This record gives sequence, C-alpha cells and structure tokens, in this order.
Amino acid sequence: MTPPDNTQAGKQIWIDVLTVISCFAVVILHTNKIFWERPQGRLWVTANIIETVFYYAVPVFFMISGYTLMDYRQRYNSKTFLQKRFRRTVIPFIAWSLFGLWLYSYKNAIPLETGWRDIVSSTLTHRYVGIYWFFIPLFAIYLSLPVISLIPQDKRQKVFAYSIACAFISYAVLPTAAKLLMLDYDKAIQAPFVGGYLLYTLLGYYLGHYDISRRIRIALYLSGIAGLCLHFFGTLYLSPPDGIDHTFKEYLNFPCVLYSAAIFVYCRYSHYHWLEKNPVAIRLLHLAKTAALGVYLLHIYFVWYVPQWLGLPEQSIVFRVGGAVGIFLACVAISHIFRRIPILCALIP
Repeated sequence: MTPPDNTQAGKQIWIDVLTVISCFAVVILHTNKIFWERPQGRLWVTANIIETVFYYAVPVFFMISGYTLMDYRQRYNSKTFLQKRFRRTVIPFIAWSLFGLWLYSYKNAIPLETGWRDIVSSTLTHRYVGIYWFFIPLFAIYLSLPVISLIPQDKRQKVFAYSIACAFISYAVLPTAAKLLMLDYDKAIQAPFVGGYLLYTLLGYYLGHYDISRRIRIALYLSGIAGLCLHFFGTLYLSPPDGIDHTFKEYLNFPCVLYSAAIFVYCRYSHYHWLEKNPVAIRLLHLAKTAALGVYLLHIYFVWYVPQWLGLPEQSIVFRVGGAVGIFLACVAISHIFRRIPILCALIP
C-alpha cells in the first residue's frame, strides 16, 4: 500500500504537520521543566506524562531533516547547501546565543562575560541557553550529508537499512541492555559510521521515502506504544525520590527511537482530507511551519519570564499546558514579524 497523497499545491502536508507538532512538543517539554526537579505525588505523575508523550520532539525534527535534505543535490550543489544551512541555522544560533548570554546575566544579576574565550566557550557549550544544545548535533548532521548523499539512489534502501540496523543496535539497544544485565562492554564496538544522531537522519529518509507495508506499520505502532509505556513506567517507578532514573530515557535509547519512528510513520500514512478542504487551516499550518525555527529560538525566553509576568506557579497545569500553547502562538507571530523586517530577518530566516 502506498501512502495517501498528502499534498497541497505541491507541498507535503504530513511533513508540515510533523514539523508543527514537533515544534510545539519542544515548547511544552520546556514549560514542563518542573519534571527535572523531581516533584512528588500527582505532580510527578502529570509531569512524567507530559515529558514522555512529547519526548519525540527532537528525534522527529532530526528525522524531518534527513527526509527533506538528503536529496539536496537534486536542487543545488554542496557549496550552496552548506551556505544555506549557515545562513539559516549558524547565524541565528550565534546571534541568539549572545542574546541569551546577556539576558541570563541580567535575569540572574551576575557579571556579563566579556572575554572572547568565555563568550566562544559559552556559545559552543550552550552554557546559558541549555536548550540550544540541539544545534550542535544538527550542524554535525549537516556536515555529514554531503558524504551520505553521495550514495546512489538505487543502493540507498539496502545501505540505509543496514546502517539503521547497526546504529539501532550500537547506540539504542546495546547500552541499555548492558545496563539492565549489569554487563561491561567495550564501546569501541559501536558502529562509528553512524554515530551521533545520524540514526534519526537515516531513519527519517528511509521511513519517508520507501513504502512501509501495513503489517510493518502495525508492528511499528505497537513497538512505539511499548516504547512509550516503558519510558513512562520505567522512569516513574525506577526514579529515586531525589532524582531522575535514565535507564529508559535519552533520545538515542530504544524506547524513544521506537516511539519517534511510530509518530513519523503514523503522520506519513494518515489522511488529511479535512485539512486539504480548509484553506484557512492550510494557511495557518503553513504559517506555523515556516515559523518553526523562530519558535525554537525564542520560546525559552518566554518560559523564563511568563510565570513571573502572569504570577503563575511553574508547577501549575495552566502554565505547563496552557502556557505552552500561548508561548507557541506568540513565538509564531513574533517570528513572522522578524521575517518581514530587513536585518532582523537574518536572525529568524
């Protein structure tokens, strides 16, 4: 069975939907930051639910990058590709990291770092805006694509399937299995050619471009549900009263990989007739999708200040869920304002 023709004016709706829901997931993960303070009672349960359900955010974004960028050679050469990535991600990353450095110093009343070594180090290590860690592996993926994309189209399905299997076993299964079985192993056995987050890049291309049979999809959905449950209940019951147990957490752990892959495939094979028939909904989807980078760059500053501005406790469900919706919409609006203003448009392309 081939996937439904989820296109509108040449644009694939399912990728736009994935982009928007993964972007919103990032926001709600951060408004739910009380999770990392290991609260007690019902608050611990609700925080864990939100954390687990929306944990697909970053993995799915890496998968989208693999799906949309792997074939860049069909549009332009590698030099143009890297220039575009530099303008679209590196410049905003540097600019907003510097802004974050200043705002963090102001917010916490600490001296502003002015030495160039301190500034460079704090930027590269996302010391003051921790959520910008995501850009570093993203840059590594961009630098890898000119090599990976050289694999011929007629060989990619088998080569990528083998690479995904190696990455999944090496980085998603082996570390957790060794921990559960209390075994030591030499990490040099992990396949180096698919290190980092390349697993998600290859997985996004594979699951987005090749037909996935109904039987495999059902198996993947069940595996995704199992991964979600293992992540939730494992974290819920294994975590000590004063900390978070990471046995079934981490983005490269197999519960997250299975869950994220299931989300990706489900969106690809879903039907969006209701959306296609509604021009207003399509327009709103496009507005949210094109503002995704801006939302990621901006939302953390609202997360820092909105509870203070509105007098909302950070642990309240109103802030953790309702605040996430409001911050998401505000960042979409601000992103489009920036995109219309010369010079500022370079900060949120």
